[in-house]
Amino acid sequence: MKKCLLNYQLSLSEIAKNNANEHSEVSIASSGLNSTDQEYAAASHQSASLYLLELDKHKVNLFIYDTKSEREEVQRLKTPKPLDRFSCAALLPNSELFCFGMYPLFGTTLIFDSNYKAYELPSGTPCFYSSVIYFNTSVYCFGGSNDQGLLNLSCRFDLNRNRWIKLAPMPKPDWYCNSITFNRNILISGVWNKNIWLYSVDIDSFSVIPYEFAWLKRKILINAEERLYLIECEGEAIYESRVGDEYVWEIIGNSIISLCPSYVFWAYNERGIYIGCIEYKSRKKTRHYYKFNLDRKELIELENNKPACNLF
Repeated sequence: MKKCLLNYQLSLSEIAKNNANEHSEVSIASSGLNSTDQEYAAASHQSASLYLLELDKHKVNLFIYDTKSEREEVQRLKTPKPLDRFSCAALLPNSELFCFGMYPLFGTTLIFDSNYKAYELPSGTPCFYSSVIYFNTSVYCFGGSNDQGLLNLSCRFDLNRNRWIKLAPMPKPDWYCNSITFNRNILISGVWNKNIWLYSVDIDSFSVIPYEFAWLKRKILINAEERLYLIECEGEAIYESRVGDEYVWEIIGNSIISLCPSYVFWAYNERGIYIGCIEYKSRKKTRHYYKFNLDRKELIELENNKPACNLF
């Protein structure tokens, strides 16, 4: 798997500390935000561990599932003010976390450093985003909602220059599933007009190439060992594709996941692909973890199944 470049000119903690006293007001609208997507923010892309941020009565829990030991630990994080909800998060180098959150009256962008201390980034984007991903010293943000409720705004936060940069709008989705990086591209999966679409975004030119999949089930998009995987969250199949000019998919196994992909997060190591998700039954939430063995093409559930905090 290709590694992101990590040659920082300035550490993320130093960037955030320089702006800790700046007020980060961001105007957002509740329209365009799914009410069930406001309690969790997953950040685990291309990591050896699974990271899940959870709101528990305005307090923040961080669940870290170590894929080597296959054990989970929990950290309680503090924020400058009590948060009302999350949007999404990205895992940065040195186990730092970048996330969008919302206070009672305005939005904020936070970085949790490696010691789990929170710093606010400067204001500069009037949006609350549904998908973010780290790539080459910047955080790319897609699916932004502003005070008019738009859903197709894009931007990036340059971690070296400490500033927001506006990008061309993406096609307007019904919702985003997730995004991954591969070479100099960001691949974004989402649902438009009830069909799965994969958008390949060239980082240098920000040109967009669409690929339509006429499948009605939502899927998790994963890359590992120079291949892409789609694991259905509301269906039965696991798909594999080699990366090339076109994406040709082959069914390679059966999925046992039937949960909402808004709460699906994943990590990869030499032992396979690890997947975490939240199961909702009535008012009870439970964290589940799965492992997909790439050699045997087998998806198994790991023994964890711990109740998540009841937020109602």
